Amino acid sequence: MRFTRYYKDDFRDTPRKRAALLRKQRNEREAFPLFADQIAEQQPDVDTVMDDRARKYAEHMANNRAYRAMKWRQGRARMRSYPEVVRAKLMDYWNTHRWLPAEPSYFLDMMHMYDHARLDLNAPGIRRTA
Repeated sequence: MRFTRYYKDDFRDTPRKRAALLRKQRNEREAFPLFADQIAEQQPDVDTVMDDRARKYAEHMANNRAYRAMKWRQGRARMRSYPEVVRAKLMDYWNTHRWLPAEPSYFLDMMHMYDHARLDLNAPGIRRTA
């Protein structure tokens, strides 16, 4: 069964991000000049913010990977619920139609379309397996 691997990426702490954060903090202080000292006290330093962003980004990526894996498991379980003949035709459709992105949402949507008679596996142009 074809699928697209989920990319792994790390948070990149760049000078542009640091400059943007400093600019944001400066604008917050300049918006209320009478309270600039109090606002400055409450603003975290750049390293703290960047470490927090890196941690949150790693959590976000892990949550996304877990969600996609859960959806793939859901799709495979749903595929096993079909009779063998239908399962073979659906898998043939999935594996031969390259214009469908190999994502779990499209895999589940294909089965949803079949369940609601919006996908005809016997239509011309669709390869038939045994």
